[in-house]
Amino acid sequence: MALVPGGPADVPLALDESWPLVGRDAAIERALAGLTGSARSAFAYGPSGIGKSRVVHAVAEHLADRGWLVLTASGNPALSAVPLGALAPVLAREPASMVSAAGDPVALYAAADAAVQRIADGRDVLLVFDDVSAADSVSVTLIAQLVQAGRIRLAATVRESDPVPDGLQQVAASADAVRLDLGPLAVDEVAELLTRVLGGAIAHRDAVELHRAAHGNPLFLRELAIGAAEAGSLVAVDGLWQLVGEPVGTPALRDLIRARLRVLGDDERDAVERLALCEPLAVDEFAKPGAAEALAALEMRGLVRVDESTPRVRVALAHPHYAAAVRDQIPRIRAMSLLLEQADLVSSRQMGPSDELRAAVWRLDAGHPSDPALLARSAALAQLAHDRRTAERLAAAAVEAGADDAATLLLHGEILWSLGRGPEALAALVRADERARGDGAPDGLVASIGRARADVLGGDPLGTPRGLELLEELEAALPSQAVAIGLSKSVLLTNLEYGRQALATVEACARTAGDSAFERSIVDLSSAMPLSLTGRAEEAMAAAERAVRYAREPGSAIPPRRAEIVLADVLIAADRLDQARTTVVESLHDAIRTDDELTARIDEFMMGRISWQAGRLDTAARWFRDTVGGAELHGPKSLREFALCFLAIVAAEQGDPATARELRGRVIEGLERDSSVTALADSWIDAAEGGAEAAAERVLARVDEVVPRGSTTIASALLHHVVRFGSRTHAALAADRLASLREETDAPAIARRHAHARAEADGDALALRAVAAEWERVGSLLYAAEALASAGQAARVAGQGRAATADLQQAATLAAACEGARTPLLRFSDGAEPLTPREREIASLAAQGLSSNEIAARLYLSPRTVNNHLQSTYAKLGIRGRHELRT
Repeated sequence: MALVPGGPADVPLALDESWPLVGRDAAIERALAGLTGSARSAFAYGPSGIGKSRVVHAVAEHLADRGWLVLTASGNPALSAVPLGALAPVLAREPASMVSAAGDPVALYAAADAAVQRIADGRDVLLVFDDVSAADSVSVTLIAQLVQAGRIRLAATVRESDPVPDGLQQVAASADAVRLDLGPLAVDEVAELLTRVLGGAIAHRDAVELHRAAHGNPLFLRELAIGAAEAGSLVAVDGLWQLVGEPVGTPALRDLIRARLRVLGDDERDAVERLALCEPLAVDEFAKPGAAEALAALEMRGLVRVDESTPRVRVALAHPHYAAAVRDQIPRIRAMSLLLEQADLVSSRQMGPSDELRAAVWRLDAGHPSDPALLARSAALAQLAHDRRTAERLAAAAVEAGADDAATLLLHGEILWSLGRGPEALAALVRADERARGDGAPDGLVASIGRARADVLGGDPLGTPRGLELLEELEAALPSQAVAIGLSKSVLLTNLEYGRQALATVEACARTAGDSAFERSIVDLSSAMPLSLTGRAEEAMAAAERAVRYAREPGSAIPPRRAEIVLADVLIAADRLDQARTTVVESLHDAIRTDDELTARIDEFMMGRISWQAGRLDTAARWFRDTVGGAELHGPKSLREFALCFLAIVAAEQGDPATARELRGRVIEGLERDSSVTALADSWIDAAEGGAEAAAERVLARVDEVVPRGSTTIASALLHHVVRFGSRTHAALAADRLASLREETDAPAIARRHAHARAEADGDALALRAVAAEWERVGSLLYAAEALASAGQAARVAGQGRAATADLQQAATLAAACEGARTPLLRFSDGAEPLTPREREIASLAAQGLSSNEIAARLYLSPRTVNNHLQSTYAKLGIRGRHELRT
């Protein structure tokens, strides 16, 4: 059992109850449209556990609500030889006539037809038949006759890898049959399903992990969630469900899998066991006689999948949980024997790097690790293949076996850091530094260790200055490594908001760096964020795009995701939110797949920033909560603090200063020295409590700190928030400060903020409408709504009543999509009546295209309540329907 987050204490969550049906609306609608139209049958196909039965029974429920008679039956292998064994329960009211006619097909059909008509009593009839492939031949023939005669309609499920029975082939292949091919749930559908079952949001990375573990199969997902909850690895922290360990299945899931494997012959079982321990394997790596025939049989059963995307055809088990279930049953001695046998087989041939890695892993799993140098080399190979968990095992084994040289310890430290294990990484790197200095290692290796240590220190909330100090000491001691160390310094200076110094450091490095494509790309990568920080947006974009292009080239030494993170940051600063979102989503899913906790955390945080700048406040809060939860479990701790600050800002923007203060109170002391986000959080709390004067003064004081550092972009963003606090006097002051910043840069984002400030200060309705259109164009809906609200107020003051009403209504429409925003500029007392939080929530979902039924299911309301809220919203906004919510 698990507990409902935010609910009464010790309230059990019954995960083992029936789960809602998610992601199958299109299939259900298609079946309903067909069966209520000209279609006489609908067949659902897909693997076991995918939800075939749930879909056809959902179709039946809809038709029963429309007055249809629904009959149900199911195939049973144990009764497949018994005539009418499948239909006996359906036609039990006429047992005598049916049984007596069983030997005469004509009489049997006449008796069945008469029985159906009596039971139907004039209603349309649907027969729901589960596992029709396992039905007896007499039942199958009779069903086909009744369908073809138009007496009944059929909704049937077909077992995975089983054919449609011969007697129903003509029905299934006819033009009036609806075929439903049910595939795995998508990640978003898994997240929605888990959120509804758990009663609260689940971290996106864990929804992705459970989706991957279950292969999108709803049955496997259910058993994994139950198993994780029972094992204590699925927990709620601050209202967010998270995995704190590997997702594990239940005994029921393992029993279900083992039941499928119980019928295997000896050769098939041998192949399955080898795959469970060593998958994937090339076809020619099954040396036992009879292996080819066994693999063919397993493929026919749907137990293995064949991959022909590489020159050597490879085979793997169809589902990862098959491997876990099989491994649990293999005796340890046999497992050791199989692992060593496969390692010897691969080693006996000419090996490439991947073969060397596989053999090393198999020997390690068998308790016979390779020599330390080979383990260290294999760890490096696994890291290059982005298999970080395997890389860490191999590196740890190499160190334990005696490879405690500086290079191996550096490798181990870097892998641990990417896995989010900061303290362990730092310990390994300190040890590496001691060995390097003790052994007289080359300056390049000493510098690499120091730079890695500085990276880890930068992941600590207050560790960036210490990392910078470490790099400056290294720079003085190792002048030959000045370029590499300087580029690392620029990253930490950027994080501390010293834009001008960071850029000068990169430019100095560029003057002494080489002219190879790699070195030019490293300089581009290092300069992009300082350029962005100093307001040189176009140059920043060009540098980041060049770095990404190089990183994506085959054999590039720059990881593509590292370059894409920099590009995304530059895009966010330039208000190019759609491009940034696309880049970050791809990076996040890749990071989750490869266990790259550091990149995943950065991506979660950037998704929060993108959503926040777009005005999607609830969505932003979900991403920031993901960041907080992930950072607490896996690091880096610094992002926890920044995400908490943004959560406080979001709460304040939603008119909840109490929650904002509680969140801000959880931030570590001292962060305010190095980050503007703390000042922004404090100022928004002031503003939400009615202290616009204090809010503006706090932000302006921070602007005075960052402008001399050359952090022009940050200063412009801070000044724009002064405008949003609602005082014309402060807006005029911000406009003047932004005008001076514009003299230093032609960045469009800064120009937008200046235009907004000037229009607010002047109360210029026409200029405010133009600003709103510009904000809406770049996707910042909240800023657009605020500008329109101010335009409405300005138009009202000017006596332009009709224009004022139009502006205020459009502002309210945009605000409805901003998920509960209640900022000072939106708190207009006259004009359009403000929406309640629930009306905003429902309007936002409706604007995203969700139906009333979908909104009702998500918010645990009735469709009637949803429609009542929507009608109230339409009246307040002066619009005619949900289509205008999207405009």
